[in-house]
Amino acid sequence: MVQPELSIERSKQVIVEGEDDVRVLNALSRYLSVSDVQVVSCGGYDNLSNFLRILRVLPDFARLRSLAVVVDADQDAEGRRRGVSDRLASAGLPRPVRPLEPISEAGLTVTYLVVPHESEGAMMEDVCLNSVADDPALECVEQYLDCVSQSDTPGPRQVWMSKARVHAFLASRDRPDLRLGEAAERGVWRFDSEAFRPLTDLLRML
Repeated sequence: MVQPELSIERSKQVIVEGEDDVRVLNALSRYLSVSDVQVVSCGGYDNLSNFLRILRVLPDFARLRSLAVVVDADQDAEGRRRGVSDRLASAGLPRPVRPLEPISEAGLTVTYLVVPHESEGAMMEDVCLNSVADDPALECVEQYLDCVSQSDTPGPRQVWMSKARVHAFLASRDRPDLRLGEAAERGVWRFDSEAFRPLTDLLRML
């Protein structure tokens, strides 16, 4: 995997898996008026270890005061919690015991979050969909996916079902071509929802 370009531009950094996650977290930061936060993509969970090792040896690493890692549960939330903690430790960084419980060492505070936090779902898409759970279009989304499952078409694999729901839901908006992060920037997802509370808590504790 190609290593994303990395530089430390701000004293608070949040590492996420992909570019859509970057856009969601940046939009949420603006909504909360949380400043001095740099959100960066590590290029996927499988590249997190390599990314953290490179981060640790950057010349301006000492500039960091707060570091957070946000990853998808991806059908195995407990495994991801252990995995993030182990990867932080392997990179020589402070090792939080549990999500949203920061640990501080040598002037650096580190925390992490596996999303969705303590709720059903596998990824950031579920957080966003849960934030608009009362939108009537979601009933149409489920009817559509039920129809697909009963047809001769293969339909989405279960592991991608949350992404399929997001695409179908966004097709009901005035701009049906939006991606997850673009939808966050346009105010589609409700940042005041309880679904975003764990991410809100993480950003505010940086």
